[in-house]
Amino acid sequence: MATASEIAALRLLIAEDTEDRYTDATLSVRLDGASETRVAYEIWTEKAAYYTALVDTSEGGSSRSNGQLKDKALKMVALFKGRLDEEAEVPTTITGTRLHRLKR
Repeated sequence: MATASEIAALRLLIAEDTEDRYTDATLSVRLDGASETRVAYEIWTEKAAYYTALVDTSEGGSSRSNGQLKDKALKMVALFKGRLDEEAEVPTTITGTRLHRLKR
């Protein structure tokens, strides 16, 4: 079970400060199964997919360019993909078997 501070930290990474889209319980479950970076990457991917369906609108002298939302979400996907790649490249300590001659 993720702590409240872990959920709050994730909310900062995914730019979701309310429970409108992602409840604390949902984020907690997702954090239990993966790293914070992995969850942020997955959520930004979901957001990019959602934003793809939005269209630019122009009404009554005002306009809204929703295409920028998808582009920005894809930039966040790339950012977290890079972080995941860096985490995967972290060298691990190689331990091996040491052989010693027995002395009597």
